[in-house]
Amino acid sequence: MGIFTYSREPGTPAYHLPHQISDEVKQERYRRAMELQQSISLAKNQLLTGRRLEVLVDGAGDGVSIARSYRDAPEIDGFVVIEEELAVGKLIPVLVTGAMTYDLLAIPADQPIMVM
Repeated sequence: MGIFTYSREPGTPAYHLPHQISDEVKQERYRRAMELQQSISLAKNQLLTGRRLEVLVDGAGDGVSIARSYRDAPEIDGFVVIEEELAVGKLIPVLVTGAMTYDLLAIPADQPIMVM
C-alpha cells in the first residue's frame, strides 16, 4: 500500500477548499496509517514462510542475493533476501524461511516450482 500526505496542487478542485489541514495533522495521520500498515504487511509476509516462490535475482554480493517475486515491483516494494550468492538475472525457486515487515528471507529451493 502506498501512503502519501496530501499536497495542494494548483489547478485541482481541492486547491481552493477552505480549512486546509496543517502539516502536523498530515504527518500524524501518515504516521498512524503507516504503523497500522506495517503490522498488516508483516502478517501477510509471515503467511509465506515455508512456501516456495519463483524469484528474479537482481543483485548479489557479500554472501547474499537480493531478488523479487511476482509480488514485488522494482524500486517500490520489498525484496526477497536469499542466503547465498546467485547469478544475477536468473529466475530461481526459493523456499521462504522468514519474514520481515517488508521483505522475505529465503534459501534456494532444491526442486523446481510447479506452476498450475
